[in-house]
Amino acid sequence: MAAEIASRVRAARTQRRWTLDELAARSTLSRRLLVQIEHADANPSLATLLKLAAALRTTLTELVAEQPEREPVAVVAGHDAMTLWSTPSGSAARLLVSHGPIELWSWTLSPGDRRASEAHRPGSVELITVQAGTAAFDVGDHRVEVPAGDSAWFDATSPHIYSNPGTTTTNFTLVVLEPA
Repeated sequence: MAAEIASRVRAARTQRRWTLDELAARSTLSRRLLVQIEHADANPSLATLLKLAAALRTTLTELVAEQPEREPVAVVAGHDAMTLWSTPSGSAARLLVSHGPIELWSWTLSPGDRRASEAHRPGSVELITVQAGTAAFDVGDHRVEVPAGDSAWFDATSPHIYSNPGTTTTNFTLVVLEPA
């Protein structure tokens, strides 16, 4: 996966005729980290990948997901879903499937765990349905708690936080639409 990310970042940067210094300035990432990413010597965090995607005006999916042939349907096996972050307590976010600007995620948050996300591009929205527990979402100055069986959406153009305010594990499905 690191080699695929390296190739895509390098190709996107060179297509734009940007130097490493220019990409560093646009992404707020260090030049050293970018060199490591482009040489497949780094395992970039989700936050780093999101900064790169935003700077390159592409989607996270286009940076990390295998690019399928243009068929009318594609199946992604469960074991091929990518875990993009996890914690020792058992929290994790898995990118199940994506197509263009749409991503389908499966999230597990252990009691008390939280994950912050930077603002996405203009027009971005996230849709959530909670299967177990209660998920809390802080979007800008707004906070909402969504119990199992309920669903919600939010404007993802503001920084946001996903958290589990409860005492049991929370599971939810998340759809991200991030137009290019």
